[in-house]
Order: sequence, then structure tokens, then C-alpha cells
Amino acid sequence: MPFRTHKKAKCDVLVIGSGGAGLRAAIAAASKGADVLMVSKARIGHATNTYLSKAIIATSGWGDACDNSNVHSKDTLEGGRFLNHPRMVTRFTEAIRTETAQLREWGVEFDTDENGKPIVAKIPGHSYARHLHGRNWNGRDLVLPIKQKAIEVGVRFMEKIFVASLIVTDNKICGVTAISKDGKFVAIETKTVVLATGGFGQVFLNTNNAPGITGDGQALAFQAGAALQDMEFVQFYPTALGRRGSRILLYEQILIQEGVVLRNSHGEDILLKNGFHTSADINRDQLARLIIKEILEDTNSNGTVVMDLTELSEEKANSLSMLIPAQWFKGTKRFHVAPTTHFCMGGVVVDDNGETTCSGLFAAGEVTAGAHGANRLGGNALAEVFSMGGLVGQAAADKALSLNFISDFDKVAQKERIFFETLFQGQGGQPKLLIKDLKENMWFNAGVVRDKSSLERAMKTLTDQKDIPVSVLTSSDLIQYLEFKNMHVVAEIICRSAFERNESRGAHFRKDFPEENNEEWQKNIRVRKTDAGLGNCLLGFTVCNSNDYDI
Repeated sequence: MPFRTHKKAKCDVLVIGSGGAGLRAAIAAASKGADVLMVSKARIGHATNTYLSKAIIATSGWGDACDNSNVHSKDTLEGGRFLNHPRMVTRFTEAIRTETAQLREWGVEFDTDENGKPIVAKIPGHSYARHLHGRNWNGRDLVLPIKQKAIEVGVRFMEKIFVASLIVTDNKICGVTAISKDGKFVAIETKTVVLATGGFGQVFLNTNNAPGITGDGQALAFQAGAALQDMEFVQFYPTALGRRGSRILLYEQILIQEGVVLRNSHGEDILLKNGFHTSADINRDQLARLIIKEILEDTNSNGTVVMDLTELSEEKANSLSMLIPAQWFKGTKRFHVAPTTHFCMGGVVVDDNGETTCSGLFAAGEVTAGAHGANRLGGNALAEVFSMGGLVGQAAADKALSLNFISDFDKVAQKERIFFETLFQGQGGQPKLLIKDLKENMWFNAGVVRDKSSLERAMKTLTDQKDIPVSVLTSSDLIQYLEFKNMHVVAEIICRSAFERNESRGAHFRKDFPEENNEEWQKNIRVRKTDAGLGNCLLGFTVCNSNDYDI
């Protein structure tokens, strides 16, 4: 089935993705005088992890006078088990101090005390209380004001557009091709691109990520020749409820309250049972593994443990009303929780300005590697998103304004259109069923607890999926099929990276190698494409020293 129409657009800087990193990059680029176009698979700003977040940002400068960006950086490197990109950590921990003040000027309302001073909280892993949060503990507190700011500085929006490919000539980005849900083929000519598509949480069955977070940016960059790194490090939040772990309960804030206990089906306090006296003694990854252990050992668990809020006082509940389920106030005191896929530390390798090895292709936010290493501290996601978004947006604009458009764009875009039209066919299974099988495979074989056998099963299943014919009848089918292809590339890289790393570190836990091995594995695993062909690429693995980020 041919595309209904062909649409052409042109800009200096194209931002793909409309969460916090994308919006901040777009504002920064437009403020430098660039013509900026932002494209999104869904409504701009809304179907993003920033929008779904609790609006918690880690930043020094608002709390204890002894806290500063150097201490914040040190905490971040320790939390990442020293696999972080040190210069990136320095940049975002310094920039977020002024970035939060900038956000307030743009209308972001952080929760304040009676004197109007932002309330500062402390999350485990941080040396000081340095966490601000939105007035309503909701990502809308952040997204809506900065989206309005983007409009004010002239950023153009294009919604419900799926970017299908990056167009690269002579290792220089010159545009993208995209598909709209209503059947249009869209060709966008540009001088630079900022990938701000987020992580790849939807590769796993249980996740609290937005529906569109399917690893598109990582797959696009990989197919364009950029390297990916640290893809084995996926953070599983320990306590989530709802279908497939769609809503997290902030154990850091809730479990520390007097009277709140995590119990197995026998009523046992699972922290005490496993030698932890308080929730302060255990980090996210340990707790996620502990809960999975209890679930697997308990035939009556039904796949969950219980967060028991029976003894939580009404006074404390009222102070936490934005965080605990509303059913508590209607008499429900016990909530079934389980781990869920929350954040991805790995991603695209970039230099200090956020540029990849493909000239003109930039990336910011969760789509990149480097800021968090093997693990992410609470509040650092949004700190990185806004800080690096601003810095990368400026760099992308500076480069764009020094360049001319590349003449070969239209010819290459037409070839891409012809290729995508060949994918329409009536024979085969439904893309959504392939996606479901992939997500189940990744959750059960490459999830919270991994070992050699489970990863081999995961990779065999992925290999078998490559030969399954797929029915593509509509543009929506094609978009879903291309999402599956992106997820498949990312899933293979996750599994191969996890298989290579024969140790446990940060969020990566190998049951057959349960200890951290600094002598052999204080190193990053980097993956590059080594031959051409969509969905048929070989993976080239490089093990590099943790401080070697030259690209």
C-alpha cells in the first residue's frame, strides 16, 4: 500500500522527542537563533517519562551550605560504580544548580514551605538533602511551563509523527524520514538532529515507562553508525503496582515511615527476614532483587509482595497524600507491589557537547550513556535531562548555524520512501503479538535476575523472531512493525552486553557471577554496527576503560 501523500519540511535543528530533554534542547537551540522543529510520536510533552514522573530533581545549592556540585558529582560516580563519564557528570551536576532557578523563572512551581522557600528532601545515595519536587509531585508541574516557554521562543511542533530513519551522507546527518499515523510519508531536511527519545523501558513486560519509550533513538543512532554503551544496565524500581507495574510507589518516602512494612504472603517482614533493619540499609537494586527472590520462593505470592500501610498514622498519610494510593483513605491498607522497569542507564555514546560520531547527530537525556554509569541515583534523571538538554541544544544550534543544507537529501529520502512501501504486505502475524512475545522474553530471561542460561534463552528467542513474517496493511501497522524492529535491535544489544559482563555491578545482577569484580570489569561495554542492513546487523563489542570516552 503506497503512502497517501508526501510531505516535506525543513529546519536548522530537528529535535526528536518531546520530554524534558527535548523541550529544554529546543528552547536552548531556538534561543540561539536557530529554526527549531520538534517531532513527537504523540502529543508534544504529554506521552513522555518526564510527564509521568514525580517531578523530583537532585540539585545542590538549595539545601545544606556544605553541599555543592563536587559532592553531588562524587555521589553520582560512586552510585554509578565508577562507570560514568566523569566530564558529563561534572557538567550536569554543575549546570543543574542554575537550571533549577531558570525553571522557576519559566513558571515551574516547586513545593515550598510557609516562607516560600523550596522544600529540600534527601534520597538514599546522596550525601545531603538536595531534592526539589514539583508542587503536585507530578511531571505536569515541569512539562507544561517549559512547553509554553518553547512556544514563546518560536519552536515549531509536529505531533503523531514516527521517525523511521536518519538520513546520513558521508557520515553527516542531513535529515530524517518519518511516517504519520494518518498515512503520510514525511521527509524533514535539517542541518543537525537532537535525539531526545528517552530510554527503552517498553522492551520489558513490566514497566512504568510511557507507551512510546521503545528504544527508537538508540536503534536509530546504532543504524546510523553511532556506538551504544552500558546497555546491560537497566534499573528496576522495586515497588510498583497496577497492571504490569505501571505506577511506582516511592518506597524511599513511604517505607521509612513508622508502621509501614513489606511482607510476603506469610506476613513476614521481608527486610528483617533478610537481615536489613531499616529501608535505609538497602538500595533500589538490592530491594528489587530481594522482592524477586521472595516472589520466586513463595508459591502463594501471586507475583507480588505486600506493602502494608495498616499502621501508618493518618497524620503521616495526609502529609504523603500525593504519593500513597487514594484507596488508603477509603480503607484499603495493604497494596500488592512488584519490581518494574524504571530507567535505562545505557544508550548512545556522545562527546562533551552531546554529539555522536555521526557529524550533526546529537543526543541528550536518557537516550545517552555516561551520566549514570552502572546505576542511577534518585533525582539524577531529571537533573541530567534539563542540564544536558540545555547544553546540547546550544551546541546543536551553534553547529547548525555554521552549516549549509546537503544537496543529496531529496534523492535519498525518495529511496527511503520506496523501501518503506515494500514493507506493506498481507501475509504474516501481527506486529503487536511480536512485541508482546519480545517483552515477555526480556522480562523473564533478561530482567532483574540474569544468568548465562537465561540470557542464552533470551538471545535464541530473539534470533527466532527475525524470520517470522509480519502482516503490514496500514500505516499504523507499519509504525508498530518499525517499533518492533527498533525494540529487537535494542533487546539483542542488552542481552549480548549482559552476557559479556561476567560480574554483578549496579543494576546488572548475574546470579552466576554475584560479586562485583573491579579488577576485570571496571570497564564499559561498547557496541557498534559492523555491517549494513536493517535488522540484520552484526554487533561489534569493545571493552574500554571506564574513563576512556573518546569517540
